Amino acid sequence: MKAWQEMAKKKKSGGDAPVIEGKAAEAKQKKKTSPFEFVQQVRNEASKVTWTSRNETMVSTIMVLIMVAIMALFFFLVDQGLRFGVCNILPIDCVSLGN
Repeated sequence: MKAWQEMAKKKKSGGDAPVIEGKAAEAKQKKKTSPFEFVQQVRNEASKVTWTSRNETMVSTIMVLIMVAIMALFFFLVDQGLRFGVCNILPIDCVSLGN
């Protein structure tokens, strides 16, 4: 082989460093847990969760409902404004809301 090919091969393989094999595959295997241990871990993690109080939930729900009402009113007004503008600018027959 030519010298430059050998140098390229060494560069790709990491030079003259030895390759360690065997223990890497063993380290990747995870320890199996029993169903009892799993339930204990789930309960432990669930105890760390901070739950919202009833008052916080009620306040958040009321705020969401108020924002929905405000946005519905806003889009209704924008829709009516655009409808008015289109019906008065363009020469088309617009259907009234009552019909």
